[in-house]
Amino acid sequence: MGNDILTIESFYKNGREGKLIGLECESKHVSVPPRKSCRVCGSHLLGEIELSGLGEVISYTEIFVKSKEFPLDTPYLLALVHLEEGGSLIGVVDTNSNSELTYGTKVRVEFRTLDEKEWPRIFFRII
Repeated sequence: MGNDILTIESFYKNGREGKLIGLECESKHVSVPPRKSCRVCGSHLLGEIELSGLGEVISYTEIFVKSKEFPLDTPYLLALVHLEEGGSLIGVVDTNSNSELTYGTKVRVEFRTLDEKEWPRIFFRII
């Protein structure tokens, strides 16, 4: 544990390299994406932890309105996923598989670049 906090820039840089890095406090709570303090207990003593990227869908919604800031064709599915090690992420569900999305669906985090000038985006592949 230390005070060298993972930044959002390094979080996405690691994502480009295929790594999902979160922060863990001394009580073993995991925060992802990075924060300055633990989201559960408020501790500032955080250390980096590499996460498996595996999790399950706890909520999802279908997006119908296109945004100029997010260059995806609509409709697409946006999901909230609880990760195996703890913590949660929001991302786009890869609907290229034949699997149906339901609560509890197992997924893997993937980072994908939609525009080379921007940070990669979080996607979930159904496993």
